[in-house]
Amino acid sequence: MKNEKYTISDVAKMLGVSRSTVSRAISNSPGVGDELRKKVLDFVDKIGYKPNTIAQSLSKGKINIIALIFGDVRNPFYADLAFNIQKILSNNGYMVMVFNSEYEEKNEIEFIRLAQQFNFAGLILLTAQTDEIKNELKTVNMPVVLVNRILDSYDGDSVLLDNFQAGYIAVRHLIELGHTYIGFIGGQKNSSAANQRYEGYRQALKNYHLPFNEKSVMYSDLKIETAYEIAKEYVSDIKNRPSALVIINDMTALSFIDYCKKTNIKIPEMLSIVSFDNIVFSAMHDISLTTVSQHVDKMSEHATRLIIKQLEEPDAKSERIILEPKLIIRNSTGPFNPDRFEE
Repeated sequence: MKNEKYTISDVAKMLGVSRSTVSRAISNSPGVGDELRKKVLDFVDKIGYKPNTIAQSLSKGKINIIALIFGDVRNPFYADLAFNIQKILSNNGYMVMVFNSEYEEKNEIEFIRLAQQFNFAGLILLTAQTDEIKNELKTVNMPVVLVNRILDSYDGDSVLLDNFQAGYIAVRHLIELGHTYIGFIGGQKNSSAANQRYEGYRQALKNYHLPFNEKSVMYSDLKIETAYEIAKEYVSDIKNRPSALVIINDMTALSFIDYCKKTNIKIPEMLSIVSFDNIVFSAMHDISLTTVSQHVDKMSEHATRLIIKQLEEPDAKSERIILEPKLIIRNSTGPFNPDRFEE
């Protein structure tokens, strides 16, 4: 007879395995062999085990909710991360509450404090970037995982892209296409991801003996509206601008390209563009954006594994997971065209 009141500890004890093994098997996470995974899944199905959520955790003084804080809910990159993270954590008995900070430090601090106040089980933070955030994290007594960004001297669990390498390979691709004047549109100046991509950009120019011009660098706050305004400024003097651009993320690039199309700036004949994230829209035929993948699926798996590890093994050593970027070449980049402005 099925009994839905079993706990994950009960399941682990009956099978003679650890709680973490049961969690990984149920969430399809790495670290469990196929035979053992099947054994666990067959057993939980047989007894009708359902991962516990709020009720059981209250008895331990914590509520089984993980706070997920990110910058812009409209950005498919964050939406994909949230979807994957929620799915895995749900299979492990945790609910996810999403907080949209609009990249505002004060909002992120408020959300961190709310999670602490209501005794959430843990916190996954996707847009951490300031000393104030770092200081706030020092005051929390819950597991924390940083994703996509890193803070100076932060020694907790984190998972991020090798953003220096991402910036480097984006520029190298444009150089190999014959571009010698390459611009960069960055994000917030205090973002570790943006700064590392910028450093990769600078290093590629240096390695290929190409000049750097400060006038070729512009900054965005990652908001769609801002990207549109930057495009207006850029296009107004496009004949004196770089023939190729590295743009900080796909959403900024898509807004930029949209303005270019409206002003008859042909991509890539007149301007080549490469960006970062590889969001779902970037592969659409009308856009076909060359971009650097952040491996959202792997990022999600590592983030959830790290938060569960902290919850189940509080004394476990912290980890920093760095993912290798992958350049996805599509139609927004092309060979340098010296006659690009001729009729």
